[in-house]
Amino acid sequence: MSKKRAESRARYYFRTQAQKRGWKLGHPSKGGEILEEQEIVDFFPDIGLGLDRPDFLIIKGGLPVVVIEAKNTADKIQTAIDEAIEYANTINSKSSYSVKLAVGVAGEENHGFVIEVRYLKDDKWKPLLSRGYEITTIPTRREVDVALAANDATTEVDVPGVSEFIDAAIELSKILRTARVEAPLRPKVIGALALAMYQGDIDVSEDNALESINDLIHEAIEDSVDLSPNKKPRLEESLKLLGADYDRLSPQIAKIVHLLRGLNIRAVLQTDTDFLGLFYEAFLRYGYDNNALGIVFTPRHITRFCAELTDAKSTDRVIDIACGTGGFLVAAFDKMMSNAHGPKAIQKVKRDLYGFDTNPTIWALATLNMFFRGDGKSHIENKSCLEQESKNSVADGFQKAFLNPPFSQADEPERDFIDASMDALVPEGLIAVVVKAGIFADDDNKAWRREFTRNHSVLGMISLPEDLFYPTAAPTSILIAKAHIPQRNDDNILMARISNDGYEKLKGRRVEIDGSQLPITEAAFKAAIRGETVHTENAITISANSILDGNEWSPQQWLPQPIETEEKLKKYEDDIRFSIYRAISAIPDLADTVIPDFGEDWSELPDYRVGVTLPISDFFDVQNGKSSGEKNYIEGTTPYISSGDLSNSIIRLVDAEEAEVFASGAITVTAFGQAYVQPWPFMARGNGGSSVRVLIPKFKMSFNDLVWFASQINAQRWRFFYARMAIKSRLVRLEMTSPPQKLEDSGKSIFERAQEFRGNLIALSGTA
Repeated sequence: MSKKRAESRARYYFRTQAQKRGWKLGHPSKGGEILEEQEIVDFFPDIGLGLDRPDFLIIKGGLPVVVIEAKNTADKIQTAIDEAIEYANTINSKSSYSVKLAVGVAGEENHGFVIEVRYLKDDKWKPLLSRGYEITTIPTRREVDVALAANDATTEVDVPGVSEFIDAAIELSKILRTARVEAPLRPKVIGALALAMYQGDIDVSEDNALESINDLIHEAIEDSVDLSPNKKPRLEESLKLLGADYDRLSPQIAKIVHLLRGLNIRAVLQTDTDFLGLFYEAFLRYGYDNNALGIVFTPRHITRFCAELTDAKSTDRVIDIACGTGGFLVAAFDKMMSNAHGPKAIQKVKRDLYGFDTNPTIWALATLNMFFRGDGKSHIENKSCLEQESKNSVADGFQKAFLNPPFSQADEPERDFIDASMDALVPEGLIAVVVKAGIFADDDNKAWRREFTRNHSVLGMISLPEDLFYPTAAPTSILIAKAHIPQRNDDNILMARISNDGYEKLKGRRVEIDGSQLPITEAAFKAAIRGETVHTENAITISANSILDGNEWSPQQWLPQPIETEEKLKKYEDDIRFSIYRAISAIPDLADTVIPDFGEDWSELPDYRVGVTLPISDFFDVQNGKSSGEKNYIEGTTPYISSGDLSNSIIRLVDAEEAEVFASGAITVTAFGQAYVQPWPFMARGNGGSSVRVLIPKFKMSFNDLVWFASQINAQRWRFFYARMAIKSRLVRLEMTSPPQKLEDSGKSIFERAQEFRGNLIALSGTA
């Protein structure tokens, strides 16, 4: 392979990194900010360069600001940076331009890439530092601006973006799989490398890498004045990479170190950013086969949100009895330190954070998380919080508690963790708990909800986006409650729903977007606890009297339906009509089952009231499907309706059981709140998780009327999810608005349209 071709990989790496760091690729004449070697003299004829030119030049404000030189292997990084400096010196001496930043890029895929940055200060090129540590990736636009303004070879590091953490996490996971490091051991590698790099430079040579890492871990732990003596040996034991499990990792250490350097790990660890937590979150979400670890990781923007909701203060004692890697404790620590004034207050904060976790590696990562923030004094214990000894040790001792309990463990239900957290709080202490939403909605927990309000006070319930824990599908809510103060009938309780938390799922990852509802929800909650009535686009206050009997706490039960635009309602209606034709496309014989005079069976009923908002039960008789699982039926001509979203919820055509058939057609509603119009006799599943509800009109209704009412249900599909299904008792209470006037059918009937559509399908398929 030619040198030129090999260097092209380092050049490609520079382009991808520069783009991630916010620079616009492309020629300045087309809105870009980067010139490549052959373009530099053409764009800057007076730049003073001859035939030799750097690989890249970054332009800012129309002026050259950064020179970049790339080399084909990592061991040539010194050559790369030397040549970049030489080009910058040439520009500075032979032109009117002043370039003060030089970047060397060296490496290839197999062993990783290295980046070094130099700044020209007092005629000497020095490493560009942030808080005493080198910048080890392409400087961002802001980092360049800060460096030029300071003019002393320092800048303020930018925290990597979400996409950078995700890309690095995916790459690290590939490396660990290649090295055959088992999934349960991978978190340990992250913690070990982070601590070693925090302490010093790892010898990345294959023969010395593991020993170097372990030595640096020992030094970091022994040097700490905050870590208690009895905690140091256990922490070191939990992090050191010893034994045959890690021998295969040695050849990959250099690549991992280069990967973490690309995130500016040493500089970022000096900031108040939860680097380890952010990287670990990305690693668990997006690393291959990491779901096997069985860990649910609270996103860091949500832990910060909870710290703000409870207003954690420097005078508080704080606990998280299932702390994982310490996300809530980190968020509380940051919030508390922001209002801690003076050495005594700071030392108190460091003494007053407590946590438990049963996994030794996760416990070590939580301890590290606090260590990186200059706090090794937090009381994080490697034991179960549900043991009586643990409960006794923390009873009635804390002002604030945070919690994201393990999800769906039969022997340790979420409510046990919530109760244990409440027992740890003093009277009027506050908790914010992120938990699967089913506990607040299902009948199995009704008695627990009733008992909870007899002992404590619910202050707020905030529903979170369903993809918050992507790729885990877990509808969740935040409960904010006050300990040991029984709920009063007239208490204000905030019910809120966050559909935009500042992220959305796009191409298999959650990426940042505008319009986060976290700030307005925080403001609404604080208004509610001041006793104010709240009614915003995503939040309302209700009287506590509504939930004292164990009734649902789910915001989806209590929030009013937002006013939909005519355009949106039209789309709901179109989707219902189109769904019928999609079903006929999938099962052409359906066209023959459409009732020729569909709606005639209700023609003698009275007219419904127009333009009124009433529960569904005022307009329809809500029934459960009558059929068992579709596998119990042989092939036939009757549509079988289940809770799928494809083909109008029709699984297949079955042989009819007369007692189970809805002969006049109707509206069907899936377990997840999706409504369809069925213009044919059908059978519907009535048992198990895929049960279907059937809405039989109580009034005269045309096909268009049914489409209207079905669209009203679909506009409120946000109220239903796996843990809060559209069971009959919920559906009958759902309010819907009737049309402003009767919607008569006109033109061809649905039977005629179905026949015509099927005929066109046959003609287009060429089988006529």
